[in-house]
Amino acid sequence: MKRKGLPLWIGILIISVAIAAVVGLLIADIAKNDWKVSTDLLMRPAIILAGLVLSLVKLITRTGSSRSNRIYEKAYAKEIGSAFSRPDTKKYKSKLLSALALYNDNNYPAAIKTLEALEKVCNTADDHSAVLLFKALCYTDSGSPEAAISEYETLLKYNEKHSQAWSNLGILHKKLGHNDKAMECYENAVKYDSNNAFAYNNLAQAYLSDCKWAKVIEPAQKALELKDNLYQADTALTVAYFALGKTDESKKHFEHAVANGAKAENIMHVLDSISKGINPFGEEVEVRDEVVRAIGFIKRDTSAPMVEVRLPAPNDGNKTRLGGAPVEKDVPLDSEGNRMFLLAAVWCSEVRGVPDFPDRGVLRFYISGNDYYGLDIDEPAVQKDFRVLYDKDEDKFDSSLRDDPELPDHFPVRHAFPVRLSPAMGSMLSSDYRFDAVVDAALKKAGLENGSDDLEDAEFDLIYEENSYGGHRIGGYPCFEQDDPRDVTEGLRKYDTLLLQIVSHTMPDASGNEETLIMFGDEGGCQFFIPREKLRARDFSDVMYNWDCC
Repeated sequence: MKRKGLPLWIGILIISVAIAAVVGLLIADIAKNDWKVSTDLLMRPAIILAGLVLSLVKLITRTGSSRSNRIYEKAYAKEIGSAFSRPDTKKYKSKLLSALALYNDNNYPAAIKTLEALEKVCNTADDHSAVLLFKALCYTDSGSPEAAISEYETLLKYNEKHSQAWSNLGILHKKLGHNDKAMECYENAVKYDSNNAFAYNNLAQAYLSDCKWAKVIEPAQKALELKDNLYQADTALTVAYFALGKTDESKKHFEHAVANGAKAENIMHVLDSISKGINPFGEEVEVRDEVVRAIGFIKRDTSAPMVEVRLPAPNDGNKTRLGGAPVEKDVPLDSEGNRMFLLAAVWCSEVRGVPDFPDRGVLRFYISGNDYYGLDIDEPAVQKDFRVLYDKDEDKFDSSLRDDPELPDHFPVRHAFPVRLSPAMGSMLSSDYRFDAVVDAALKKAGLENGSDDLEDAEFDLIYEENSYGGHRIGGYPCFEQDDPRDVTEGLRKYDTLLLQIVSHTMPDASGNEETLIMFGDEGGCQFFIPREKLRARDFSDVMYNWDCC
């Protein structure tokens, strides 16, 4: 039986102690020689020391690679199953894990190439299942649904009972408008795995989109039994029970859905449509494959890191907040000599993954308490009634969570809100002035020769709906209620980097009534932009501020 290798930290510790011992002995020998250094004195210890350092480097790099593989093996254990686990095929397991690393890094062409090579050496159904599953996922995420469907269909020939493949295949058919095929796939997914919460949720969502309210209940409840924080299932039950006239049940699931991340305003919009006798999901649109591919290209090619700023959030030690009392003694004054009010304070050390963002320091966003929230529409980059300040010393600012007693009644952020910062990826949104050109290029790349000119109205609407989402964020892309001001004024296009976006935010209180937490005008939002080179230089004197509303 082979012995398990020493843990990484023990090996590093042993070699580090040995290096320290050699250095100590060398110093002692030099001291004995009246601090005279000779070649003979240095030669042997230098050789030993070089060997120890080389061993340390090899240990770290080899173990680091091994640990990386183990991370992916653990993360995708269910998907990998027993693939390449026989003694004569274990050598292929590392290649599979390398492909998963490429997939995880969104390097789909390289991942597909590695998986295609592995497909030639597959022997068992488990081997084929793992390889084909990840090929299908690569094709899906890179905007090639037809290729993904083909991979799933091949996989199911090797393993008819693969619940995840059935579920994913159903999602693809649903997006392509193949509703009957999608329903069949979802039913097979739960048939072959009664513990697949996502498969039950997909089935519930399919019934929901067909307005089959009574049929939504059972699969949605089963999904929640298996995964109680699956807010999509709670949302389905909220809508279904509301449509069936069971308001108490609907309210219970609504509160649970919102608590787990659902957007209250989106659910309320659906319920409002139902109450008016309108089908909230509309008719299914038959979409050409080229359009589906183009949507995939847009999401893939424009995807950028950002940080979602979520609230309500527990006050669990994070210092970043929206609103509240100033975090410094010298509060900036506006053009009328009146003090400004804090819109947000960002402790940069809490922000992870946003390119060129400071890794330390405090960014403060102040705006005037006037009726325009500090905006001068003619000079949106002149900091006279708004101010963005930065200091790299985080310890000099007040991090206590306190409301501002002097806050005007109409100020958009009503209280001091702790937030949760969550790294994420986001693609360009339809209100961005560059979006039309991106859509046209994606459609041509997908095979529509005339790009946007070839679109049907329903397809045009779908593309814009697929690329419209709001939310508070640091980095990523902005979402405007009206027009992107950079579209009208070419001189503003140098402000290419979103620093911060805050949008109107409401949520139900304990009585079920809507409570306003943040409100810019009539359900609007604000953005702060900076040129990329100024962000890199930590120069926040050149910032553009904008807000708009419906």
